[in-house]
Amino acid sequence: MYENDLLSNSFSRFYVIKHVQTGELAAYVGSWFIYDEAHVGTIATKREHRGLRFAEQLISYSALQATMEGLSYMILEVRVSNASAIRLYERLGFEQVGLRKGYYTDTGEDASLMTCSELRRLSEKLLIAEG
Repeated sequence: MYENDLLSNSFSRFYVIKHVQTGELAAYVGSWFIYDEAHVGTIATKREHRGLRFAEQLISYSALQATMEGLSYMILEVRVSNASAIRLYERLGFEQVGLRKGYYTDTGEDASLMTCSELRRLSEKLLIAEG
């Protein structure tokens, strides 16, 4: 589904976390770095790896990369029913700034539009976790 982004979109950034022992994909994030914005288009963690803070680390790493490329803020959409993801993003410094009606084509569910303008602070969460 993201093959074109991976192969030929210079704005596209994908980062992954692989399981240390098995080498299998545990989590990933895909973003587009355009002008001064990092737009998170997809993020997922395999069910058996949830609760290990992989999504937090991937968002923080993306923020670090965005900061290094001179971007100013990060935005994303999240299903309004995904309370745990919304709590995570709020904890990371994102704010809900809008609503996209019927955004998800599979269910017609609305998406909460969230943004974070403190990329440097967000990226520091990665550095603290690694330290």
